[in-house]
Amino acid sequence: MLENIINFMRKRYIGVDLLNGKVRAFEKKENTFIDKSIGEILPNIFNPINNENYWYDINAMEQLLNYVLSNVKKSLFRPGLVIAIPFEISDIKNKASIVEEASKFKWSNIYILSNFMCAAIGSGVRIEECRRKIFIYSLNDLTYFGLVFAGNIFNVKILKRGYNKLTQEDIINNIGNLTDDASKELPEQFTNIKLSEKDLEEVTIGWKLEIERTIYLSVPTNLKNVFGLNIGKNQLVYLEYENCIIEGLKNAISKINTMKIRKG
Repeated sequence: MLENIINFMRKRYIGVDLLNGKVRAFEKKENTFIDKSIGEILPNIFNPINNENYWYDINAMEQLLNYVLSNVKKSLFRPGLVIAIPFEISDIKNKASIVEEASKFKWSNIYILSNFMCAAIGSGVRIEECRRKIFIYSLNDLTYFGLVFAGNIFNVKILKRGYNKLTQEDIINNIGNLTDDASKELPEQFTNIKLSEKDLEEVTIGWKLEIERTIYLSVPTNLKNVFGLNIGKNQLVYLEYENCIIEGLKNAISKINTMKIRKG
């Protein structure tokens, strides 16, 4: 009984989104929510923010994460951190220096998700399906293109052009590059892990299927339908944008808690 109570109390996770020069954080259980510009929190360092170099600044990251910690409900147990970081920061060493070193000894555990994966989950793409889907997520200065399949994202292309300058031609060209570069063989992510015979067969068959002829596009609400409803033979579906990172983090935290309950 006591062990169950302790485990329940320990399951505190703070979702943090530091993208686009803002600090957005929440704790679902306590209904805590922070939504401030980084310039407000660290005016001496970022005023104004012209780029996102703060991801590589250990001192700045430590201050930002400490700010989040200082604004959540105090507890006997340290909360866990679930944070979205830019997809392009893929190097393991960089990830460690960005988050783990900055928050050493202050979080019970740390989960890192790419902004692209968070956006796919939070905008409503059914990422778990074994059928390749094209997903596009556009920021104010970058646009990501990728294939979503069985809980992973593959063949990601990054266009250095944001939603205000994105054109239908950009979409056509990058989708062409995406599909041309897609491997015919099942990716190593699946062959290098232990899967049951049934699961391996499912992903193998799914990967060989034609890429779904629906393009899932996440852009600001005011740009919905700007690119039309079809591109070539593909249908264009506009998805949730404004809160997709936060929703993706909430989904991830729910799954973490579910896994912990099952383990117990």
